[in-house]
Amino acid sequence: MNNLIIGGRCYKIMERGIELNKIIIPFIIFILLFCLVPVHATIPMDTTSDELQQHMSSDEIFFLRKAYPYENRALLNWQYFPMKQTNNDVDEQTLPSSPSVTSPAALNGPMNSSWPMKSYNAQRVGRTPYSTADNPGVEKWRFKTFGAGGVDSGAAVADDGTIYFGGKDARVYALYPNGTLKWLYITETGWQSIYSVPALAADGTIYVTSCDWYLYALCPNGNLKWKFNTGEIISSSPVIADDGTIYIGHSQGRVFAVSPNGTELWHYDLMNDIYGSPALGSDGTIYIGCWDDRLYALNPNGTLKWWFPTGNHVKGVPSVASDGTIYFGSWDGHLYALYPNGTMRWRCRVGSGTETTPALAADGTIYVGGDELYAVYPNGTMRWTFYLGSDRHIFTSCPAVAAEGTIYVGVDVGETTAGEILAVNPDGTERWRKIISDEWVDSSPAIAADGTVYIGSTGMNYGNGLHAFGPVESNLPPGTPVIWNETFSFPGRVCIFRLTAIDPDHNPIQFYVDWGDGSVTNETQEINSGGSLLLTHTWTVSGFYTIRVKSQDTWGAESNWSAFIVEIKDIMLNNVILFGRINNYNYDPDRDEAQFTAKRLWIIDPNPFSIERLTHGEWIYAEHYRGESTQFTIGFFDCYILRNDIY
Repeated sequence: MNNLIIGGRCYKIMERGIELNKIIIPFIIFILLFCLVPVHATIPMDTTSDELQQHMSSDEIFFLRKAYPYENRALLNWQYFPMKQTNNDVDEQTLPSSPSVTSPAALNGPMNSSWPMKSYNAQRVGRTPYSTADNPGVEKWRFKTFGAGGVDSGAAVADDGTIYFGGKDARVYALYPNGTLKWLYITETGWQSIYSVPALAADGTIYVTSCDWYLYALCPNGNLKWKFNTGEIISSSPVIADDGTIYIGHSQGRVFAVSPNGTELWHYDLMNDIYGSPALGSDGTIYIGCWDDRLYALNPNGTLKWWFPTGNHVKGVPSVASDGTIYFGSWDGHLYALYPNGTMRWRCRVGSGTETTPALAADGTIYVGGDELYAVYPNGTMRWTFYLGSDRHIFTSCPAVAAEGTIYVGVDVGETTAGEILAVNPDGTERWRKIISDEWVDSSPAIAADGTVYIGSTGMNYGNGLHAFGPVESNLPPGTPVIWNETFSFPGRVCIFRLTAIDPDHNPIQFYVDWGDGSVTNETQEINSGGSLLLTHTWTVSGFYTIRVKSQDTWGAESNWSAFIVEIKDIMLNNVILFGRINNYNYDPDRDEAQFTAKRLWIIDPNPFSIERLTHGEWIYAEHYRGESTQFTIGFFDCYILRNDIY
């Protein structure tokens, strides 16, 4: 049956093959004779750009290798980086081909805060002196990035509690501890992703890299201090030495040493690409992995110290223990421990391999992610293995260890199905976990001085921002929900409702819905405060229905009920013909329904005969229509005749 809804009235559309009323046939013949040259309207249809297939360059190689061994992940990330990378400044900048040394100016080491850079410090130990023993594992707020892509890197936390992170929407964000925006900075091109965790200097300078080739230095107020052109895509998270030197590596294998004033001190070219970040030894040695299956050690003056071969790519970031032992993973399936002279101390099997930075507990236990979460004794024997669950793995999320020993890490469900944050006790038992994304969580956790844990996510409809888990001092209930939808429909039609509410504490919220027909929806998925959620419902009986909705935050505080009335009407007219002009045509494939507004439109009802004119933009909904270009026939004067497609 084919139905039509106009304003508050519901109709059936005339089906093909039904004999027209005698009064209507002469009218249609007249229109056809008048329109000497009929033209078929073209209805816009979605097309898929072939730019991805046509573009073959180092950019594409970057994403394929960065996502190794997950090829689907590379394609999804590529959609946030769809254009040819260009950089006009690179030809003007002199990049020496051999190490050169300049005395650094304005020496300035790393900030003394709870989490000033990736994996806590320059040695990348992934352990903070602050406890999370009082952290209940409840999400106290969630900040959604302004653009697409989410957060795959991680956050740095300043000594004043400000949280800094970069998104795949080409923005650097600064948030207050309550989750509100302090400022944001849009990088050079405004569209290339940021995979770098910011590094914070003692004077408050924020260093972060972007896929637009630049290392940025930002002031604490968000203004640009300087930017350094590396000449290639870069996802490396900066590391700051005690003398203020910043070390990074770009995707074509070049390691840079940059002074705090933004000038290059030296660079060194490795044999292949770099997809990780450098770590520093206590003597200033720079350790960094390479796609050529090696870990490299460079002297502080930019000369090669040694390299160590493995059986596959070294994409992750090494960590350095207090005794100088260097820990790192390879995709050959092993976690390695090396002496400071580059000889192997031991290696331990860790599934198919890893590129997460090993986190070092106070008792010397090494935690690393992969097919499972692995805990390894300092002598290289396995302490325990934590089973992540069915079809779960840890990709690039680097474990973070709190003072009491709790390990936090991001876990992917499938390759692109969902993502969660996981908390594990030091004995290998689960403390808590929560799904926070409908795509993945590759972000590395950061721990604040008050025990709050921050982690990013990438999501299509759920997640896609920075999440904060931790205790709160007080909590207010969320605001009364607001509901949007048409106020009428007919029996059997799927109605779509958009719900939103604002929480004064920026806590995530969920909804409880009473549909007014005896059915209820309890505990919808959580959304950001101020975000929106789509729900559907279908009524089978005509009448007026009052929908009641309330919201609840993650701490259990509830709002007042809001109400929304929907009228469900039976079909009123059959075999209706439309003639005239329409606007705002849209085909909804989920409902198999055409939607448009009347501009100068006549409704012709042959039984009994009547003509009604609509001129005020009334919405019209026609059921069971294909979204094809032959749906409308257009003649002179933009006249339209609506023609039904019967299945």
